[in-house]
Amino acid sequence: MAPYKARVVAVTVFLALFFLAVVGKLFTVQILEGGKYALNSKMQAQKRRIINARRGDIYDRRGRQLAVGVSKSLALGLDVLGAGEAGGKAVVQRVYPMGEVAGPVLGYVGKDGYGLGGAEFAFDHYLRGEDGWEMVHRDGKQRTYRKIGMPGKAPKDGADLYLTIDVNLQKIVQAVLKQTVESLNAKGAMCVVMDPRTGKILAMANEPSFNPNITSSYSLADRQNKTISAVYEPGSTFKAITASVALQDGAYAEADLINGNKGVFEIYGEVIKDDTPQGMITFARALAVSSNVCFAQIASGFKNERFYRYVRDFGFGAKTGVALPGEEGGILHPVNTWSGRTRVTMAMGYEVSATFLQMMLAYATVANGGVLLTPIICERVDKKDGTTAEVASVRPVRRVISEETARRLRKMMQGVVETGTGKQAIVPGIPVGGKTGTSRKSEGGSYTRQRHWSSFIGFLPVDEPTLLCGVVIDEPAGGTGGGAAAAPAFRKIMSLALAHPELDFSDKILKPAQSQDSQSVKIRLPDFAGRKVTAVAAQLDSMKITFKTVGDGKTVRHQTPAPGLQVRDRIGEVVLFTDENRSLSDSSVRVIPDAVGKELRDAFNIFNAKGIPIYAVGSGRVLKQSAAPGEIMSKAVVCTLYCDKRK
Repeated sequence: MAPYKARVVAVTVFLALFFLAVVGKLFTVQILEGGKYALNSKMQAQKRRIINARRGDIYDRRGRQLAVGVSKSLALGLDVLGAGEAGGKAVVQRVYPMGEVAGPVLGYVGKDGYGLGGAEFAFDHYLRGEDGWEMVHRDGKQRTYRKIGMPGKAPKDGADLYLTIDVNLQKIVQAVLKQTVESLNAKGAMCVVMDPRTGKILAMANEPSFNPNITSSYSLADRQNKTISAVYEPGSTFKAITASVALQDGAYAEADLINGNKGVFEIYGEVIKDDTPQGMITFARALAVSSNVCFAQIASGFKNERFYRYVRDFGFGAKTGVALPGEEGGILHPVNTWSGRTRVTMAMGYEVSATFLQMMLAYATVANGGVLLTPIICERVDKKDGTTAEVASVRPVRRVISEETARRLRKMMQGVVETGTGKQAIVPGIPVGGKTGTSRKSEGGSYTRQRHWSSFIGFLPVDEPTLLCGVVIDEPAGGTGGGAAAAPAFRKIMSLALAHPELDFSDKILKPAQSQDSQSVKIRLPDFAGRKVTAVAAQLDSMKITFKTVGDGKTVRHQTPAPGLQVRDRIGEVVLFTDENRSLSDSSVRVIPDAVGKELRDAFNIFNAKGIPIYAVGSGRVLKQSAAPGEIMSKAVVCTLYCDKRK
């Protein structure tokens, strides 16, 4: 019996100890460490989920969409994205409906959602918005759901960015650059169009451009905005700066004679030559024919420090301050490093390097009356709550030359176009001023004759410049100079810009005469678009209405005043814009396809193949479209597609 009792006692003690251990553990878990385990349980059943803010859109100055964010990654065909190949798919979070249009200006967005170039990078703090978050529960099958009353924070969508770029003008610029590069077998080209009175950049292009929809297809170098990152020696376009110094200081007047010395000028054992030797010519004529010899003599009379100060005041050697990443400041050597011939060489645009935008700002200074401006690329930033975060305003830097000096120099530059090296920049019916330039590239410590930059920078009209346009051709074949390579491109761009029905430059530049002559009769204008110039001219003559044409084409594209408006006979003037280069403008005449009933992705594909920009409202299947199928769209407008799933 005793052994049995011993076993019972042992079992009882064991069970008692086990019970105490369990109770102790429960006490520890539930009382002493209850908070910790409750927190661990909560963390396993709940998690914090990030709600991504929608990135703001980017528009041109007239509200046409250039970049749009998508809330979730979307697989689109490469042909829809403008890659030029069908069948492949790409996952995107940012869509650029215009493809290559203004690609380097827009930049692109990385996989992490941050801007990595252009305006996407410069204005990322506005575009990104602020991510939100929410707490969600997870059940045993790892399914998540949200409980009412759980904490969270709503996302703040990014602001919308409106650039000063005009899509219609940008398309014209890129089409002309592409055609020019191909025809001259050149390495590339750059162009900037701006309003010299405000500093607003209306178009900014590189050729070749790049498509931000498929960034990985391009090298980092190809994605750069070369108008602000590529540094070059400007050559003879810099002579306008030299001429302004001579005029401002009273060293030379327009009619003062300079000895061209039969095209030869020697300094420190080196010879400066002119391609076309000159004799005794006026200062104005020396600029018109771009005489190196004459400008070498002009600069010989300058003091180094004063010339340096003028060049610096024009903005050389410092960044322009444009709100885009990757800008270079150019090279302006301090006076104490100059050689004996630096002053003379710089007067002709060598031994000084600049970005193309710096050159444009220097010419804008001449065009606007002598004030250097900070360039503007952002028109405004609109927040989603309806407020405006940033609005463009004119930002003067300093006065460089007097209004009178600027006016006189513009007249001299008009002579460059009308009688000098810039004759191929003439825009019929409008006074144009500008300057050509041809600068050799440096290679192995010396300048090569095989590779060079050809450029032309001009403005119109001369008296009150409204548009400033510059073109640089990189290494045109055959040694083509600025007058033969870049000036024709300038003329095409300006002519097409003035003739475009959606651009208002013609109304600002060409102001038809108005009069209240009691003997004149008001006549309502018919629509002349699409008719032959000769037939329209005969009709206007019969109606006793004066007119002039802009462009060299045979067909009227656009007119001012518009059809239906009234003018007076004898004194009312009509301006006819002709189709100067049909191959460039016909790309805008397109037949609208039928997208109703199709998936939005397929609609993107169809419209992209025809080069027609679209704007989608919602997603899913297309219910209706703003432009009817079969409609001929002769204007660069955006067709809106309305889908069945609205936000």
